Amino acid sequence: MKDKNKTKQQLIHELEKLREHNAECRVLIDESRDAMIVTSRDGDFISFNRAAVDLFGYSEEELNNVNIKQLYVDVNDRTRFQREVEKKKSLRNYKVKLLKKDGREVDCIFTMTVRSQEGKTTGYHGIIRDVTDQRQAQELYSKLTQSSQAGVYVVQNGIFQFVNPHIEEYSGYSKNELVGRNSLSLVHSEDREMTRKNAINTIKGERQAPYEYRLIAKDGTVRTILESVTAIDYFGARAVLANSMDITMERKTRDKLMEAEALESSILSAIPHAVIGLENRRIIFANDAVENVFGWKPEEAIGKMTRIFYRSDKDFKKIGKHFYPVLETHDTHAEVFPCRRKDGTDIVCMVSTSRVGGILEQKRIVVVYEDITERKQAEEALRESEEKYSAVVEQAMYGVVIIQDEMYKFANSAMTGITGYSVDDLIGMSYLEIFMPEFRKLVAKRYKMRMAGEKTLPLYETKIVCKEGSIKDVEVAFGIIAISGKPADMGYVRDITARKEAQEELTRTVERLQRRLEETVNALASITEKRDPYTAGHSHRVTQLAVTIAREMSLSEAQIDGILVAGTLHDIGKIYEPSEILSKPGLLTDIEFLMMKVHPEIGYDILKNIEFPWPVAQIVLQHHERLNGSGYPEGLKDDEILTEAKILAVADVIDAMASHRPYRPALGIKAALAEVTKNKGVLYDATVVDICVRLFNEKGFKFRTRRSSDLHLHCAT
Repeated sequence: MKDKNKTKQQLIHELEKLREHNAECRVLIDESRDAMIVTSRDGDFISFNRAAVDLFGYSEEELNNVNIKQLYVDVNDRTRFQREVEKKKSLRNYKVKLLKKDGREVDCIFTMTVRSQEGKTTGYHGIIRDVTDQRQAQELYSKLTQSSQAGVYVVQNGIFQFVNPHIEEYSGYSKNELVGRNSLSLVHSEDREMTRKNAINTIKGERQAPYEYRLIAKDGTVRTILESVTAIDYFGARAVLANSMDITMERKTRDKLMEAEALESSILSAIPHAVIGLENRRIIFANDAVENVFGWKPEEAIGKMTRIFYRSDKDFKKIGKHFYPVLETHDTHAEVFPCRRKDGTDIVCMVSTSRVGGILEQKRIVVVYEDITERKQAEEALRESEEKYSAVVEQAMYGVVIIQDEMYKFANSAMTGITGYSVDDLIGMSYLEIFMPEFRKLVAKRYKMRMAGEKTLPLYETKIVCKEGSIKDVEVAFGIIAISGKPADMGYVRDITARKEAQEELTRTVERLQRRLEETVNALASITEKRDPYTAGHSHRVTQLAVTIAREMSLSEAQIDGILVAGTLHDIGKIYEPSEILSKPGLLTDIEFLMMKVHPEIGYDILKNIEFPWPVAQIVLQHHERLNGSGYPEGLKDDEILTEAKILAVADVIDAMASHRPYRPALGIKAALAEVTKNKGVLYDATVVDICVRLFNEKGFKFRTRRSSDLHLHCAT
């Protein structure tokens, strides 16, 4: 009846908006990276997106004249596919080989659903994903494992399940002797507990650093093995994948080097300056004085590039260009260079270098840093004192003034550009005269506090009146100095009028962007309501309850905005469901119910490429998941489900049960609360359920009438 009262112009306007929305949805489908197709039962293409054109290599015109049977490598696969999909009404991850136009084979995965009319199959629609690269990557990994010079093995329940040839090589055992054997039987008895704990922690999902252990080879020799492990799924169960390397010889060499390094360390510790050894500009040793000069502990510095000792990448490159060419022909070179400590303090060092060996090979050098900062500061103090006013004051882009006895005693030329008064005009003028009358009291108060030695804000904003009468926003900062033995106020005045105007324009721009985002969400939400009049208002009620629960849980405003948008759009996937199913007065058939279960995935596909500042597409995808894994579409459990989706799931159930549906009358809030309470901690998050029940029973929550245009986000405020 409401539509009958609309004018013809209103109806035409709404029709145009609907066409625009349909066009937007088509753009989303065309932008998908997966091929989306609709075919007749005989295999003729009815519709397809650009990804399908790219996948098969035909032009759009050519693909319209191709039957999908022509694209199967084995035509029998088409028969098997039809049999499976018509039996189950939908298929996920159905593997098949297809042909491109140029004859190349591609490995694909189908996700297809039967299209039917009056109970008869009319065709199929769904998604085709090219997984050729994934299969080739798996084959490549298998080849790399077999040819790797590192040992690779898989242990499941403590038993070797797979070993590569390198394991056989360093252990002395054959593959047949190892597979089926307890992996710890090869480990030295003193290292078994450590190795066992690493494997257990890896299975639990804890990240493990590479570690060493001793292995007893078949001939009885002890080998030192460096190993890293990670958890994997191996034929449906958790297992440990290990990469290992025999470092027995390296370990012996390392032990000998440690003895030599101990002697070197004693010598280096006696030197008061920072001494480092470099190879290709990477630190390979450092003495204790490195911490005194640079603040880096020797163990922190070793392994890092010498960039950590300099102020910038530019300085790092500059010193390399200065020193290394000289060291090509000279044994040593030294010069003063600016450096930087770990805490960010700039220092000046005398940098002395000496190459290692007769030639400069791999840039191996020894560098000594002597901190001469205090000496350089003393040398430059007088020069800086003499130049500071000309460099800082006269050339400053901002105004500089000195106030004494409440009058301007000094002003630089930049003050003329800001105020319009000449320097001569300002000298002798009352310091308050240039400030707007309503700001003079505050300026005077802070001036008197500084003169009295009290603490006050050193930097603040105010307004001035220029000589010609214009008003400007300025930023001022003052500090006390002494002139002729008397205190004076010295500070700067910066014109920030343009910055303030830019800030205001930015605020207006952000507000416009927020309104556009809200309008986009409202437009998407209206699509579902127009196709499903029986559940009009459902999305808004679900959103109201979900947002209220989220606020009770003290979620951030960003999360609440995400729930607001996801709740508004959570059923957008239903735009692909036949309208006769959405408004069917009786119970749905199994096939119809399966088709309805696809709507979270369709909603995800529609929303995933929209750059929301929240995980809206994931929340929509998961809003029918349940804690025990009985939900759909992915059967996620517990912490695999987003908190926002858990909240939306409870709110969705409450409104669905409490509201009227074509196939049943409303069951009421009490029945809905009883349902979620009964399944608290099993299907629904316990915290969410408790808060939801408290909202209705203790806080008097009630659904309120709300239109899409009422949507208000906080993300941009």
